[in-house]
Amino acid sequence: MVAKKRTAAAGPSSSKPRSADLELLYAVTREEYGRIHPRLKKMLQDVADLYAGRWPSHEACEVAYHDFSHAVDAAVAVARIAAGWNRAHPANKFDEELYCAAVAAGIFHDSGYIKDKGDREGQGGKLTDTHVQRGMELAENYLRQAGWPERAAVFVPAAMAFTDYQNERDLDHLFRDEQELAAARMIPTADLIAQIADSRYIEKIDGLFTEFSEMYEHLAQNGTPGGRTQIYQSAQEIRDGIIDFYEQFVAPRLAKFGHMDHYLTVYFGAGRNPYHENIAANLSSHLLGSRYQWHRLGDVLKGLGLINDRQLLGALERQRQVRNSGALKPDADQLKATMLLQWLNAQTTGDNLGDMLLEMDAVQPTALAHGLLQQNLPDQLLENLDTIELRTLLQISVMAQHLGRGPWMLVKIMELLNQLLSCENGSIMLATPNRNEMLIASPGGPRAGRFGSRSVPVDKGLAGWVYSNDKPAIAANVLSDQRFDSTVDAGLNSATRSLLAVPLRVNGTCLGVLEAVNKTNGSFNEHDLQILTVIANLIATALSEVSMPEKKE
Repeated sequence: MVAKKRTAAAGPSSSKPRSADLELLYAVTREEYGRIHPRLKKMLQDVADLYAGRWPSHEACEVAYHDFSHAVDAAVAVARIAAGWNRAHPANKFDEELYCAAVAAGIFHDSGYIKDKGDREGQGGKLTDTHVQRGMELAENYLRQAGWPERAAVFVPAAMAFTDYQNERDLDHLFRDEQELAAARMIPTADLIAQIADSRYIEKIDGLFTEFSEMYEHLAQNGTPGGRTQIYQSAQEIRDGIIDFYEQFVAPRLAKFGHMDHYLTVYFGAGRNPYHENIAANLSSHLLGSRYQWHRLGDVLKGLGLINDRQLLGALERQRQVRNSGALKPDADQLKATMLLQWLNAQTTGDNLGDMLLEMDAVQPTALAHGLLQQNLPDQLLENLDTIELRTLLQISVMAQHLGRGPWMLVKIMELLNQLLSCENGSIMLATPNRNEMLIASPGGPRAGRFGSRSVPVDKGLAGWVYSNDKPAIAANVLSDQRFDSTVDAGLNSATRSLLAVPLRVNGTCLGVLEAVNKTNGSFNEHDLQILTVIANLIATALSEVSMPEKKE
């Protein structure tokens, strides 16, 4: 196993530009073969043009889930798995021709969702049932016309056939040796793990449901029953079933394809597999649901290789002992409470299996936190966070994803924020539609409930300065800071002494301000600022999905 740090080991997808992901693919390739074969580079650029609608034969890709982003993610995963194979089998490394063919299969594997030129009906979801065959034909035609070796023209469509999960059949005989078969099995493996490890996986499910809805309508209009296709009533139904989907669909196929995903651990080194970490994080984000308990995560973590049987059994035994001891005796009202309150109660009483696994050092907190926080957590901050800070940030991240359940979620998030930053109070201020004032939406700490429907002008006070300038601010002593406006404290029993405030920003637009007030042990510092910025990003992203209530006069 190689433990050295890799320049191309950035982990699964984030929200960076797709050109950067292609550069990542180029970096993995150069690391393995010392160059990028001209055919490979031209093919990647040509496929980018295909998805952008610059081929005379096809429209631009319009589906939101199986888009160019996913195609590149899958190709990068294929390249990394192949590189891990090369390190694990130095005497049986893939030659450059086979490597390039495998990457080609990865980038083409969902191209069948792209409509033919002139097709204006729908976005491409109607092609779900036929997309694998269409993509195979498109890839083979391209490779032959582009002068690729015959071996690639045969291998690529055959490997892509493995991704036809609704029509699974024995394809092993299509490959001339065990090495080719291993490379072919990397294609469906990369397809599955790349999408579930994507840090945007949960939010992209809306796009997946749109594709399914178009497929259902197309099948109905054409009198096709679509018996092989599961019918979903909503995107939320898909989200609620992601653990079932992983356990009953993904995991068996990863095993069927020989667990090629484990070569990623070889590639990244140091015993880490960021794809597995992100998958665990994405799955854990839905353990608030009544059907899914934390003990199920234990099985998932074991299947991903993050813990072993001994650690899991030990944690389950500790869970049994806690419950038998009567440490947790929920009454009828508690049983009727929301899933969030049940989850917080489990965190407090220590009967939660996820917590036990962390306390036993069976799995590092980063294995759960990395994927959910990847887009917002700077590398330098990650290195400086302790276990409690990581755990709390993970809880806030999970809760923020469920903000749509009601504004009371904000109060719970602010309680955790106050604990994390050791401050007396925190507030979320949201700009009203006319943007001339900010509504104090969810105060926390000992002042909770005192603000009511109060608002502050956007041109006054330190919070107004942060909003107007879209910049963070630290005031160790507010009385000596000219930006502070004492009128905000009018009528309150306790005065503001120190203040930390950051913008709530989504896609470059400032929605409001997140404040932390009165540090209880010293002064707010840059570490606090980084943590509050991460929390602000999580909250702002969640708030962008919630309609802003109009301020009552």
